[in-house]
Amino acid sequence: MGILNFSDKRGKMQKEAFINFLKETFPDKHPELIKSFESYFNWIIEENRKINLISRQTDPEDIWTQHFLDSLLSVKHVNYSGKAILDFGTGGGLPGIPLAIAYPNASVTLLDSRKKKIQALRSAANVLHLTNCSFLDIRIEEVPVRLYRTFDIIISRSVRILPEFRKPLMNLLKSGGKLVLYKSRILDDVAQFDSAQIFDVSNSLIGERKIVVVVKEEEGK
Repeated sequence: MGILNFSDKRGKMQKEAFINFLKETFPDKHPELIKSFESYFNWIIEENRKINLISRQTDPEDIWTQHFLDSLLSVKHVNYSGKAILDFGTGGGLPGIPLAIAYPNASVTLLDSRKKKIQALRSAANVLHLTNCSFLDIRIEEVPVRLYRTFDIIISRSVRILPEFRKPLMNLLKSGGKLVLYKSRILDDVAQFDSAQIFDVSNSLIGERKIVVVVKEEEGK
């Protein structure tokens, strides 16, 4: 049996770390989740050659931790089961597609103003047989009024929340809904939200990572 080189060993460790997370977090359904994420991994590798969904400088094996594991770190602090979720600035479908895989009873809308990325994500949903995804290829400010107060949770991973985004985001949330932000070291855009909860989920595989949860005040209070 051949000896693995350093790159092989590191890649194996990355995937194993993610699998261990799935086993711990989703003990009743981790086998099927692993298969789905393997399909997603293969799709991203192939599709990223055509369109820049994630940085092409990323070591492919880092996708298991830097993207898949990172996308699911908020599940310890937010209940996504059965929720209507909007992924604002989804890019390569992260964290929206991992959440759609992990929570098939949730409804996940992937929003990005770049039409080519949304077109690619439609393909991903087909490949992964995800029936709980919908898509918006518009800016957050252009989301139609009919979708106001539609979402239980809005997630946004490593997107700077500009002041002009605040009102549209809050309009789209239901009363008592949650805005969930994935942040690293810089938190200056969080100051515009009252009573933000910050959970430190940093670890050696991901680096510095904080999950910020803002609850929309219930109407009438």
